[in-house]
Amino acid sequence: MGLFSKVKQMFGGQPQPARPPAPMTSEPEPDAIVVPEMTVAELQAALAGAAPPLILDVREQYEWNQVHIAGTLHIPMNRVPERLAELPADRPIAVLCAHGNRSFGVTHFLREQGFNACNITGGITQWHVQGGLVEMQTR
Repeated sequence: MGLFSKVKQMFGGQPQPARPPAPMTSEPEPDAIVVPEMTVAELQAALAGAAPPLILDVREQYEWNQVHIAGTLHIPMNRVPERLAELPADRPIAVLCAHGNRSFGVTHFLREQGFNACNITGGITQWHVQGGLVEMQTR
């Protein structure tokens, strides 16, 4: 019995029969976004191959200044749409951020634009943990 019904009953009104709750309708889940992913080990192997991918680092400038992989193209995530002309249409692109979350979204965007892009799982953090060479800011 709801609060209104109890108050009404206290003042002499007849209690209303409880209505059954409306059945919950489940909304369809949005389609999951899926992008190709590459581990750091796979990236390191690809870089040693005949046609190495371009590494695109999409972290912010301050992150790039702290640590980065030599020879990568740095375009912060929010600047990628306006700088698409700098990306090769005929070469794979390995998209990298700190841990692999921002690069996942950028990879999806690039693939929608027709680029052959894949996300690097674990980002530069995994790259460094697995012994990949980095350039670090010295104080």
